[in-house]
Amino acid sequence: MILGTIFSKSATGLGLLNRLKLIALMVFIANVPVTAQGQQTLGIAATVNDEMISVLDLQSRITLVAAFSGFKNTPETRQRLAPQVIETLISERIKVQEAKRLNISAQKAEINAENANIAKQIKVHPDQLTKTLEANGIDPTSLTDQLEANIVWGKTVRSKFLRASQVSDEEIDEVVEEIRSNKGKPEYLVSEIFLAVETPQKTAETLTLASRLVQQLKGGANFSAIANNFSQSSSAQRGGSLGWNRASQLAVEIRQTVAGMGVGTITDPIPSTDGIYILLLQAKRISQGLDGPPKEPTKVTLHQFHLAAPPQSPADYIDGLRKKAQAMTVNVQGCEAFDATTKQHGSPLSGELGTFAIDQISKQMQELVVKLPVGQSSPPQATGDGVMVLMVCAREESEEVPVDMEKIRSNIRNQLSGDQMNLSARRFLRDLRRASFIDIRL
Repeated sequence: MILGTIFSKSATGLGLLNRLKLIALMVFIANVPVTAQGQQTLGIAATVNDEMISVLDLQSRITLVAAFSGFKNTPETRQRLAPQVIETLISERIKVQEAKRLNISAQKAEINAENANIAKQIKVHPDQLTKTLEANGIDPTSLTDQLEANIVWGKTVRSKFLRASQVSDEEIDEVVEEIRSNKGKPEYLVSEIFLAVETPQKTAETLTLASRLVQQLKGGANFSAIANNFSQSSSAQRGGSLGWNRASQLAVEIRQTVAGMGVGTITDPIPSTDGIYILLLQAKRISQGLDGPPKEPTKVTLHQFHLAAPPQSPADYIDGLRKKAQAMTVNVQGCEAFDATTKQHGSPLSGELGTFAIDQISKQMQELVVKLPVGQSSPPQATGDGVMVLMVCAREESEEVPVDMEKIRSNIRNQLSGDQMNLSARRFLRDLRRASFIDIRL
C-alpha cells in the first residue's frame, strides 16, 4: 500500500522501471473518464501472482475512496490517489490469496453486516445502500471487495497468531499496577492513520503521501474515512480510533507528541521505525485509576413556600415574614400538605421547583436541604425578594459502582493480545508482499 518501488520474486532489479510505470499510471488515471467503459478500462493495471487488477478496478476504487474520504473527484485528486489506491488493491489481493490458500472465506452474512455498518455511517437504510452508491457513481462491487478482504484478513491473522498472542497473568498484573499508579494522570483519546514503510527506499514517497493526507485533513476531510481507506493498522476498521490510552500504552515514537497536543488537533507526519503516523487527539481526561467512575451527586426534588417582600424592606419586616412562614409550615408534613399551604398562603413564586443534582443548586439552598428529611419543611430563609421555605419531596442517592476486576483484567488481556496480533499482521503482510510477484502493467 506504499508508493515507490514494486518488488517481485523474479524482478527485484526493476525498481526504476516500475517507478516510471507508476508515473505513467498516475497520468493515465487522471485523464481517463470515471464512467468510461471502453477497451482501456478493461486493461490490466497490475498483476499480483498472476492475478489481474484491471484499470476499471482501479478507477472504481479511486471513486469510492474519494467519495468516502471527502475528496473532490477531480483529475488532480484522482492522480494523487492513484499510487496509493493501486498499492491498496495489491495488498488486498495478496490478503485474499493467502486466505484462499488457508481455505478461509467471508460468509454472506458477514459481508451483509459490514454493509449495514457502512449504511449506518452514511445514514441510509441497508436496503438502499447499493442504489445510494450507484447514484453517486460508485461501483458497489468495489466496496464489497474491500469488505471481503478485511474480513478474510482478520480471520487469517487470528488463525495464524491468536494462539501465539496469549497473554500471561503476570503481564496483566503489570498493567493493573500501572493503571493504579496512573491515577490522577492524563489519558488520551487518540485516532491514528498509519502508513507502513516496507523498505527504506519508500520513505520519501510515503512521507509525500502522508503530507497530502494531512493537507486534506486540515482542510476538513473526514479523519475516520481517510483512516478506513488508507491506514494500514488494525485500527483502520474502527476509523483509526485507538480508544482511551495512557501515554505508556502508545508507541514510543508518538508518546511525547500526544502529550503535547491540544484537543482537536491533527499532527504533521511522524516518522517511526516501520512507518509514518498521522494523529488526531479527540479528548483528554484524568485517570480514575482503579476507582471506577466517580459517584453521581445526590438528586433532590424541591418544592417551595414563598412569601414576597417589597424591595429594600427593613430588617424587622423581613424578620416578621420569617416568623409568619415558620408558623405556617413548621407543622406541615409531606408534600401534599405543603403544596396545599403554598397554594393558600404563598406568593406566585411558590410551588414545585423541579429536580436537581445537589451540586446544581446554590450554596444557600444546599445548606437548607442537604440533610433535610423527605417531607419535612426547612427553616425559613430570607432571599432578595422575601422569605422561602423548602421541602424535599424526593431524594435519589446514587450508588457507587463497584470495580469489576474480572472485567478489567479481561479487557487488558484482549488489548495486549490485539496489540501483539496487530504487530504480527503488519510483519506478515510485509513478508507476503516481498514474496509475491507484483508488477504494474499499465
